[in-house]
Amino acid sequence: MDQKPSPKKELVAPKNDDGIAVVGLRETIKGNAVKGEKRFLYIVVSPVSNPDTVNTWWTRQEVSRDGESFSAVAQFGEESAGKGEYFAILAVATGKKWSVGEKLNGLLDDATCTKIEIVKRK
Repeated sequence: MDQKPSPKKELVAPKNDDGIAVVGLRETIKGNAVKGEKRFLYIVVSPVSNPDTVNTWWTRQEVSRDGESFSAVAQFGEESAGKGEYFAILAVATGKKWSVGEKLNGLLDDATCTKIEIVKRK
């Protein structure tokens, strides 16, 4: 995690697929937290192809930690819903406890995040 502040700007789907990673329904997401990070870690996903869900995030499966390394399985949509769509994904560290699958309207001000990555579901 590179400790960037929580994203505040609106996310929009890219105009083309140049440089966009393609993901399946479920993918394992891996990263590294800052040494000594004690807060809760989450992987959150936002469907940016849908204008009705701008800055709405869903928590994914529980994050596994091994020292500074972490991983979790992220789901992009449901079955056929979400195919061909773009999603924003990031890791978040926060003092707040969230449930798996929880819908978040924005992110907390005290949260620190990785850089947002846009992916496309195959």
